[in-house]
This record gives sequence, structure tokens and C-alpha cells, in this order.
Amino acid sequence: MFVFKQNTEELTESINFLNAVENQTSTTLGDLGEAIPKAGPVIQQLGGDVKDLALYLTAMREGGINASEGANALKSGLASLINPTKQTVGMMSDFGIDVMGMVAKNTGDTTGLLTDLQKALDSLDPLSKARAMEQMFGKFQFARMSALLNNLGKEGSQTLQVMELMKASTSDLAGIAERELGMITESASGKYKRAMESLKASLADIGEDFLPIATIIINDLSKIFR
Repeated sequence: MFVFKQNTEELTESINFLNAVENQTSTTLGDLGEAIPKAGPVIQQLGGDVKDLALYLTAMREGGINASEGANALKSGLASLINPTKQTVGMMSDFGIDVMGMVAKNTGDTTGLLTDLQKALDSLDPLSKARAMEQMFGKFQFARMSALLNNLGKEGSQTLQVMELMKASTSDLAGIAERELGMITESASGKYKRAMESLKASLADIGEDFLPIATIIINDLSKIFR
């Protein structure tokens, strides 16, 4: 998180947000911890934050791209997008896509830039779209950036859940975190109670002679888990 230079309040909100993302999507805190040092600086320079990074990683995860590969693709792909070669600008122009105008329009809005690019590419036929993306991102990052743009904000994608969380207020995120913590605690407590009842029933089946010893064991276990 230090990459994004957040204060205490912002850091708390980010942690609540990332916990919610982990619980509602296939993206884990481990994924984010791995991706932030690699892609975080680039995204921050373009006006994005840790929430944007979580959104992109979720889109890539749905396309089978792991966190390390996704972070490297973001680092390389975003650089290619904001500073395209003349050949890339020319080819995209031939397809009716004004890359430089798109970049200028979305200064400070990384997600807006990617969304505009996505819409422009979706207007092309499949072959032209593939050629444009290969030219823009290179053959090594083509598949990874395709996963991002194919899933970002699409119907049925987990990215929609992340986008909803991005709109949530600080108090909303705190409430979500509190509810999820309560569910975890309740679940653990329920499992413990069921285990204890099962243990009691099993010990009772052994016979009355063993019940005094069983009572001592159960009481000791109860003290440990209080």
C-alpha cells in the first residue's frame, strides 16, 4: 500500500475494500500483495489507485492470468497505451481509433481510458480487433491485455462486483467488513458447538463408566476455546 502513499484513514478503507474484493471474487489479498509493487507505481502515475488495480486483476484472473503475469502486463500494456509508437497510432487510425485523443481525454482516469479503448476495439471485426491489440500491446502481452479488456465491466463478470464496491462509501465498506467478520466468527463458533455436541454423543456411546472422564475432557476443551 505504501506505493499509493495513503494516510491511515485511506489505508483502512483500502483494507476493507480489498477484503470485500477477496470475499466476493476470485482475486485474493495475496494476488494484490504480489501485484502492487509491480504495477502500482504505473497505475498511480496515471491517476489510478489500489481499487483500480484490484479491478484489473479481477478481470485478468477471470481470463486465467495469474497476479504476477497480470501485473507485468499492466505495467507494459499501460505504458504502450499512453506512449504508442507511430506505427501503432497509424494502424489504429486506419481502424478509426484515435489513440492519442483517447489518452488526452482520459488524463488521470485509467479505468476510463481502458473502457474507451475497449468500446473502440469491440466495434471492430474479430480479426481487426486481434491485429490492433497485437500491434498495441505486442505479442507477449496480447493475451493478457485481451483478458483484461474482454472481461472489464462485461455482463456476468466479477468485475461488476468490484465496480460496485468501488462506489461504496467508507462507512459502507466498514459495514461490509464488520458483517463478514461476524459471519466468520459465527461460522467458527457454530463449527465448534457442533463438534462438541458430536464429541458428547460419541463419548456417551462408550458407556456410563467413562462419562466422568468425558466430562472432565469436555470442560477442559471448553476452557481452551473460550
